[in-house]
Amino acid sequence: MTPKINSAAMKLQLQLLSFCLLCMTGKSLCDKNGPAAITVLVSEGSDVTLPCSLSTKENIEQKLFDWRKHDGMMGVFMYDEGLHYNNGGSGQDEQFKGRVFHFQDELKHGNASIIIRNTKMADSGDYTCFFPLLQTPQIFHIDLVVVSSLKPNIRILGTTDDGVQLQCEVHGASPKPKAEWKDSAGNILPAEETQVTDRGGSYDIILQTTVTRTDHYRCVVTQEEINHQIHADIYVYITGKFPP
Repeated sequence: MTPKINSAAMKLQLQLLSFCLLCMTGKSLCDKNGPAAITVLVSEGSDVTLPCSLSTKENIEQKLFDWRKHDGMMGVFMYDEGLHYNNGGSGQDEQFKGRVFHFQDELKHGNASIIIRNTKMADSGDYTCFFPLLQTPQIFHIDLVVVSSLKPNIRILGTTDDGVQLQCEVHGASPKPKAEWKDSAGNILPAEETQVTDRGGSYDIILQTTVTRTDHYRCVVTQEEINHQIHADIYVYITGKFPP
């Protein structure tokens, strides 16, 4: 580590210590639910930008800002007067190495946002963007939610005495989803009990229903926790009649 980077690391550690003491005394700067807190939603495997900009839009090319995750325990990205984790800085958590980048051309506008490439479920969590050396230190809170919500697979299982049996499957969804079958009018169809398999935080869902008339049918998968919904459609043509 060069003397310059070592000095920056020591300077940051002192500022973070002071900040932690402020948090322990209940200062509003540390309040995760304050006005700066936002939630960012992204699908697993996509790139995501975590926003962080000074309202003054002052040039931060010669400033220090530090991105951390989970109460400051994980180093995500640190920038100090041109030095950062991608050009010699140390302290970045292994989870983020080679995946986090800043917007160099936007620094002159006070923009300290970062982009995380190829997001993983493990990236979900609480992030902070901290400017410790401003006249009034500033911190921004971002909740990153990485979701896995693959489009449901639907198919016709076959014909029974009661009608045509349809099946909807979702694999590896997170957070836990809810599945429903609907007809073209949006009516929720009676269905068998949903089969749910928990695979360590990701879920497999199987839902079956039986239909008795020609129509367009839709399997709707909803993740209420993150207000996310996806669906798949199938057209079923039925000749003849089934008992009511």
